[in-house]
Amino acid sequence: MKNPQKKPKFDFEELKAAATSLNAKIRKKVFEEYFERFEEFPSYLFDNTNGIDSRLQETIKDLQSDPEISKTMRKGIETLMQRLPSA
Repeated sequence: MKNPQKKPKFDFEELKAAATSLNAKIRKKVFEEYFERFEEFPSYLFDNTNGIDSRLQETIKDLQSDPEISKTMRKGIETLMQRLPSA
């Protein structure tokens, strides 16, 4: 019997570095992978106290404009937007 493929070990520091990267493509990829794994987005990595962090906002817009993302991910974006402060 073969072992099912294990998910890679979760590394918080690596996640935070990639999710908050200045590179928009890296952030988008991390957000997609995180959503596939946890069915939510890592918005907690950003300081959204006084409105949505600009990098988070840019990543959300990149995801929304991508015709390839799933309906489930679009629903996740809607849920995220309801939780975040409006500014």
